[in-house]
Amino acid sequence: MNQNRVLSVVIISIILASASVAIVPTIKAEEFHTVAGELYIDDELKDGVTVTLSFSINDYDSTTKNGGKYSISFVGHEGETGTFGVSISGVITDNQTFEVPEEESVDLVDLHVDTTGGDGDGDGDGDGDGDGDGDGDGDGDGDGDGDSGYVPSGGGNEPPIADASESQTVGYVFEPIDFDGSKSDDPDGTVDLYEWDFENDGTYDFNSTSSTNTHIFNEVGTYSVKLRVTDNEGSTDTDTIEVTISKPNVPPTKPTIEGISEGTKDTEYTYNFQSTDLDNDTIQYFINWDDGEVTETEFLPNGTSSMQNHSWMSSGKYTLKVYAFDNETVSATNQTTILIDVHLVAGIGYLIDDEGDGTYDSLHNDTSGQETDVETEDDVTYLIDDDGDGEWDYVYDIETDTLTAYSEPTPEPDNTALIVLAIIVILFLIILGYLVKRGNDKKKAQKKAAAAKKSQPKKKTTSKKSKK
Repeated sequence: MNQNRVLSVVIISIILASASVAIVPTIKAEEFHTVAGELYIDDELKDGVTVTLSFSINDYDSTTKNGGKYSISFVGHEGETGTFGVSISGVITDNQTFEVPEEESVDLVDLHVDTTGGDGDGDGDGDGDGDGDGDGDGDGDGDGDGDSGYVPSGGGNEPPIADASESQTVGYVFEPIDFDGSKSDDPDGTVDLYEWDFENDGTYDFNSTSSTNTHIFNEVGTYSVKLRVTDNEGSTDTDTIEVTISKPNVPPTKPTIEGISEGTKDTEYTYNFQSTDLDNDTIQYFINWDDGEVTETEFLPNGTSSMQNHSWMSSGKYTLKVYAFDNETVSATNQTTILIDVHLVAGIGYLIDDEGDGTYDSLHNDTSGQETDVETEDDVTYLIDDDGDGEWDYVYDIETDTLTAYSEPTPEPDNTALIVLAIIVILFLIILGYLVKRGNDKKKAQKKAAAAKKSQPKKKTTSKKSKK
C-alpha cells in the first residue's frame, strides 16, 4: 500500500474512531446521518479516496455553526491545518458530534490535512494506541500499527475562521482600497491579530489588532489578497480574495463648436463639433439645438469631428449646447448663442424681426419674458416700450448700439392768436392808411380847386334899371 493510500485509510479510521467514542452512548440506529467527502493531502486532492462520517441527531445543546459550516479541529501536532467542514444546518456540542436534519440529503465535504506527524494514535489521549482508553495498544485505524499522526480534538482550542468578504474588491490605482476582516470569528475565543498579504508573495505587509485597514495599489491588475487571523491561543486561519485594480476613466475634452452665430430663419447652417479622449476611447456627441431638436451621433474614432446641418424655423435667441460621451463618462458641456433674425439690446433683451424683412417689429424682455411692439423713427432708431405700459421708455440706435432714456419732445408754441392779431393790426393800418390818404387827397383837391378859382379874373357887373 503506497504512502498516500495508507495515510488516507489512517485518517478515515481516526475520524470514525473519534466519532464513535463521542456518540456511542446516546444514539440509536435510525438516528444517524452519513456525510461523504474527499481527502486532501497538503491541499492536493487524492483521487479515489472517500471519507465517510456518521453523526447522531440526539442530545445537542450548543451551536458552533459559522456561515453554514461546522468543523472538527485537529490540534496538538505541529504543522496541522486542521478542519473538517460540513455544509449542513444543525447544532453541535464538542466538534465531534453533528446534528444533520432528517430531510437533508448526503452532502459532500472536504477534509484538508498536512502530512506532518504526531503521536500516531488518533484517539485524542496521546498514548499512541488509537482506541481512546489510554493504554497505548492501538493505532486508530483498526490495524493496530499506530501510524496516524492526527488526533481529533476532545475539548482543545478551536482555530479561528478568517473571512475577508467585507473588503472592497474593485478600485483604482493610487486610491485607498478598504479591507475588512470583521466577519472573521473564533468559535471558542477571540481573534487577536489580523495580517494582510497584499501582493500574495507570502509576506504579510500589514498587521493590526483592528479588523480594518486600507491599502493603495500603484499598478493596474488583479491581486490575490490574503488575510491571516490569529486567535488568543495562537491558532491561525487564512482567507483569500481577488481585488481588481484599474485606471479611472478620463472624460473626453469639452467639444469645440464651429459655425455662424447670427442668421435668418428657414436657412440651413453647418456646424462642426470636435472632442478628444485621453484614453483613446471612441466618442459620441449629444447636440441640443434649443428648438426642441436633439442630435445624437454614432460613436466615432477618438478626435473625429462631427459635421451637422441645422435650420431654425422661428426668429429668436437660441443656446446651442453640446457634450461628448466615451461610453463611460461625459465631458463638460460647451455652449454658444445663436441669433436668428434678432438683435441684442444690452441690458434689456433683443429686438425681433418677425417678418424677416430687415426691420425689427418687437422687443423680447430678458427679465420678464414679455414681448412688446417697437416703433422705428428711421432705419436705425427704434422707440422701445420696455414694460408694456403703452409709453416709450427708451430710444435705441442700432448703428451705434446706444440706448438712451426716452423723453417727450418740447411742444411748439401756438401763435394763432398772435397771427390773427397781427393780421387785424395790419388790416387796421392798411385801412387807416387808406383813410388818411383819402382825406389828404380830398384836402389837396379842395386846395387845388380853391386856388384855381382864385386865379380866374373878376367880371364887371352892370345893373340895368328898370324903365318906367
